[in-house]
Amino acid sequence: MRQSDYNATHMVKAVKGLPLHQNSYSWVAIEGRNVKITEANKDRAMDWFAEWAAGYVNGLGRHRKVIVPVPSSKTTLASPATFRTAEIAQRIAKRSINTLPFPSLRFKKEMPNSREEGGTRDATELYQEMQLTAGLPAGALILLDDVLTGGGHLQAAAWVLEDAGAKIGEALCCGRSLDTQLENPFMVDDENIDLSRLLVDEVDW
Repeated sequence: MRQSDYNATHMVKAVKGLPLHQNSYSWVAIEGRNVKITEANKDRAMDWFAEWAAGYVNGLGRHRKVIVPVPSSKTTLASPATFRTAEIAQRIAKRSINTLPFPSLRFKKEMPNSREEGGTRDATELYQEMQLTAGLPAGALILLDDVLTGGGHLQAAAWVLEDAGAKIGEALCCGRSLDTQLENPFMVDDENIDLSRLLVDEVDW
């Protein structure tokens, strides 16, 4: 693994709150300065990502924006609004113009983690288990997730919000899982995520 790939992976793990090796560290450029990421300060990575993300959000204009964090697999209807992506959403909103965090997506029950427990990444299955717990505030919605892998979690979240009458125009992620090596792992191109739903015709038996 190249040093740049290691640094990018280290940053994403820190943003997610995953354990880092006690003796490992990486240097990452944030808003023109180099920051050192270690196990001891990994929670500050949420602020460092929020600095970058706020610049992007502010670049969208001065109109009202609402950041909707995608819930973790263990974030249920009974969970407080302190899950990881909710904390990141709050930090982005604090640094952004006319922006509100809205951590009101939840899973109806705890879901198996896809990385460690083999949980599903299928958007339809995730959508069936996801629920909105409050009415949507006015503003342009921006979905927020820590890592984009197959897009299933973002699709499911977007469908739930669409059911409430919203239209999703933007999504932000700290990391992107790719099978190919990029020249610069900190410069991943924007992507269009397909939000169309699979229609299954009803069959009379």
